[in-house]
Amino acid sequence: ARLRALRPDPCFVPDVTGLIRTGSFDDLALLSSTGVDWVIEAITEQLDIKRQLLARVEAHARPDAILSSNTSGIPLSAIAEGRSPEFRRRWLGTHFFNPPRYLRLVELIPTPETDPAVLARMADFIDHRLGKGVVVSRDTPGFIANRIGIFGAVRLLEVVASGEFTIEEIDTLTGALIGRPKSATFRTLDMAGLDILSAVAGDLARRLGDEGGAFELP
Repeated sequence: ARLRALRPDPCFVPDVTGLIRTGSFDDLALLSSTGVDWVIEAITEQLDIKRQLLARVEAHARPDAILSSNTSGIPLSAIAEGRSPEFRRRWLGTHFFNPPRYLRLVELIPTPETDPAVLARMADFIDHRLGKGVVVSRDTPGFIANRIGIFGAVRLLEVVASGEFTIEEIDTLTGALIGRPKSATFRTLDMAGLDILSAVAGDLARRLGDEGGAFELP
C-alpha cells in the first residue's frame, strides 16, 4: 500500500505488486528456494553492516545464484572481504538509480574475481529484459555516475546555502526542463536518502584527498 502511494509511482503497471512478497531478516532461508536466481543487497550504506548481512546471505543462497549489491559507492571488493571464493566469483555491483522506473542507467561493477560469464549474463538480462542502459564501471569509490553526480549535488548545495537560489528553484531548473525526472535534485536526494549522500560524498572526499584532488564538503 505504501509503495502504491509513492509519487512518482515506482510501478509501471499496478499488477506488479502481486509479484512482491515481504519478509524480514528472519526469512533468509527462502533464498535457497527454487527460482531465486539473483539476490540484491540494498541495505544501509555502511560497510560493516553489509558484510554482516552477506555472511548470512551466503549461508542460504543457492550455489548458482548471482549475488550483487546496489551500493552507491562502496567498492565491491571491500564488501565481499571475508566471503568464500565461490561467493566472490558470482559477486558484482548492480547500481540502479532513483527513481529506478524512470532512470535508465544501471552501473555494473565487477571485481577482479567476478566470473566474466556472470558479468555477461547480468549485462544481457538488465539490457534486454529490464530495458536499462548498462555501463560497466571500475570497482572504485563512487564508480562513474556518483563521481559526477555527487560533485554536482554538493555544488548545488553550496548555491542554495549562499542564498542565490532556493531549493524549489534548483528543482525547477534541474528536473523536466533539462530532460531529467520531475524529482530533479533535492527530491531525488530525499528518495535516495540523505545518509547515502553523506556517506558517498564523504568517501569521495577522502578518496580524492588521498589522490591529491580537491573536493571539500560544505
